[in-house]
Parts: sequence; structure tokens; C-alpha cells
Amino acid sequence: MTGSTAPGPTDRPQRVDRSRAALNDLLNNTLDAGYQAAAARDRPRRWWDGPLVWVGCLAVGLLLVVAYQQSHLAAPARDAARKELITRITAAQSAANRLENQGKRLAGQVAALRDAQLPANDRAVRAAEVAAGSVAVTGPGMQVELGEPTSQPTAGNGRPGTTPQSAVAVIHDTDVRAVVNQMWSDGAESIAINGLRLTPTSFIRVAGESILVDFSPLRSPYTISAIGNSDQLQVGFAQSGIARRLKTLDAVDGITFKFGGRSKLTLPSVTVGDLQYAALGPAPSPSPAATPSGSVTPSGPAIPTSSPSPRETR
Repeated sequence: MTGSTAPGPTDRPQRVDRSRAALNDLLNNTLDAGYQAAAARDRPRRWWDGPLVWVGCLAVGLLLVVAYQQSHLAAPARDAARKELITRITAAQSAANRLENQGKRLAGQVAALRDAQLPANDRAVRAAEVAAGSVAVTGPGMQVELGEPTSQPTAGNGRPGTTPQSAVAVIHDTDVRAVVNQMWSDGAESIAINGLRLTPTSFIRVAGESILVDFSPLRSPYTISAIGNSDQLQVGFAQSGIARRLKTLDAVDGITFKFGGRSKLTLPSVTVGDLQYAALGPAPSPSPAATPSGSVTPSGPAIPTSSPSPRETR
């Protein structure tokens, strides 16, 4: 029986050398042998390879030059259109301010002529004027000041006017509206936001990134002034839910929130236009040529429809 022979001392260095060579080949030659052999084979060069590369580079360069020229040629036109649009907006705002001042002046003249014909102390007329906001008022009251935090979150894409107001501001139109409605419920007689007097038909909405009051944009900080019993307004507002919410936003998000009584406030007047009411028209005739059911015609009696309470701002 022939026994197996143990490896001699000369076989061990050979195995160590083969292992070391395998490790070196694995670390230094990461390319597979088949791929290396394919890469080693020379690809035959064709005569059109060089010109084709130059033609491709020339086409890319020409495309870049044309794009550069087109962008720079269109830039003056865009700048001119932008300047023209800014000029038109500025002129429209100036015209609107001029017409508003003219309307207030004419409203004052109408009030003076009316007072000359009515009794000197007609409280009902005075109360209606104050409620409608057609006259400036002065008296004690309370002010609430709200301001956005100093470091506001940035818009998603950085383009102005494309991000909703809730994504770039902490104070929303619902917060301002809640403050106003709380003041009305606490007995406020007249309210103004950043100098804009509120009327029974006023609304507070959001458009893009701005809070609007009767189509007039507001900017932070928002100063809400109310004329009435100062103590009653402060106590009622301090115990309200909107005050607790604003205190939370002040502590968490860093908004500016403070309120307090004022011994004297002056709120401006606004131009009150003619109110439009729905009218109840005659009953529809069964004939085919009759007015369709549900339409409103001016021949019917003018019956005012129910409207929201003037003490609740929408």
C-alpha cells in the first residue's frame, strides 16, 4: 500500500507565490480577461472617422453660437416689455389713487350738502355713516400688530408669484380675518387694516403671496386697529382662540405679535359705491318665447336679499 507523501518544504513557497500573484492580479488588473483581449485587438481606422469628429464638433459649436445669439437678441425685447408693463402698472396705480381721492372729496361735499338739509343731530344717519365707513372716525380702541418672522422660508422654485402664500409666509389671510371677526364680536365699532377701512362689504383674501383687503395688497407687518371700548376689546381678545394661536406662532415660528389699548385712534374713510341687489322677477310664462325660469329681469320690484352680517368679515 502506497501512502501519500506530505508536501515538502519546496512546495509551500510556490503556493505562496501563486496566491500572491493572484491577489496582485485581482487588485491591479480589474478588467476581465475577455474584455482585455477584446480591447487589445486593434480597431481598424477608417478614413472618415477624423472628419466626422470635426463635423460633429462644428455642429455643436454652431448650435451653441445660435442659442447664445438668440438669447441675447431677445433680451432687449424682454427688458422693454418689462419696463413698459411696470410703467403701465405705475400709471394705473396713480390713476386709481387720484380717483379714490377725488371720490373722497366728492363724498365729503355730498355729506356737507346732506347735513345742510337734515337735522343737525341725526344720530341714525351718523351711525349708518360710521358703519358704512363713509366718514373718518376717531376714538379709543385697541391695536393688534402681526409681523412675519425675519427669516422666512424660501419658495420651492425661487420664482416670484408661482408659490402659494402658505408656503412662503407664516401669517395667513385666515389669521387676519379671525382677528378682525374677533374684534367685531367683542364690540368694535370701526376697524382698519394698515390704514384700509373695513366696510360691511369688505373681504380678506389671499392672491399668490399677498393678503388682499378689497383688492388692495397688504405688506407685513399687519396693523389691525379697532375703535370701541378699549378694556372690553382687550379682555375679549386676550381670551380668544386666535390670540392663543398667535401666541403659539410667536413662540414656535418667531412671528411678531403684540396687542394693547390705545387712548386715541383715527381711522380713514372709504368711498362707498352703489350697492347692487338681486330683484325678484315675474313668474315665467309657459310660452316658448318666455323668459327662462330662474332669470332676473329689471321689471320686478327691488327686494334686497339677505346678506352677511356687517360684523363678520369674509
